Amino acid sequence: MKVVVLLLTSIALSGDVSGQAIRLDDRSDWWSMYNEKEPGLPVELAHKDFDIRNFRVLGLSLAKLDFALVAAALGKARIVDRGDASYSRSQVCYISGRGPEPVHLIFEGGEGGSSSFYLFRGGPDWKRSNLCVRSDRVSPDLSTETGLRLGLSRVRVEAVLGKPDAVSKGRIAYCREFQRKATSREFESSVKEYPGHLTDEEAHRKFDFVPVTIQIEARFDSHGLGYLYVSTVTE
Repeated sequence: MKVVVLLLTSIALSGDVSGQAIRLDDRSDWWSMYNEKEPGLPVELAHKDFDIRNFRVLGLSLAKLDFALVAAALGKARIVDRGDASYSRSQVCYISGRGPEPVHLIFEGGEGGSSSFYLFRGGPDWKRSNLCVRSDRVSPDLSTETGLRLGLSRVRVEAVLGKPDAVSKGRIAYCREFQRKATSREFESSVKEYPGHLTDEEAHRKFDFVPVTIQIEARFDSHGLGYLYVSTVTE
């Protein structure tokens, strides 16, 4: 995606969770932001708070996600690896178990540890889309913790996310950098891993907050929101 920052986060792609991963020299995954054929909206990075619940779905948070957690929540799926260099990406795909139009939920890790999910309905097939695992937890009613779900109007999506940072016909995008309060576990881990000695005051000043970058693109059609991309960075 043509943005001013490469989204890197702490996703741990802890090996294949369901057998040998599949490697493809392929760019048929039209929905991926790492696919050079389908670029996202150009969007400037804005320094502004954002609700981190936007990158939580089905109890899974992109800030601390690995494919084993996805498998535990949705079932084992084959990992598909595509691309190389800055377009390298690993994907696990799930598809709705019911409904007239298929709904896909896909988790993706990119080069350097980028972490994303995609939620969309319909669209053309792509190579190895047959590996998507059916799950009753994936449906048109599936939503983020903030209530983003397919079918919402642009007005309702903006009511959740706020004014977009970039707009094009049928598309809106956000790219934000901000800080959130570190959890006690994150704070303790950061202090433990720090190479030097810190006083309590120095430790809290240095590690009380975690820098975060979040990126979202929403695409609309005559039936409302039809495609949602969410990616996050936690350093």
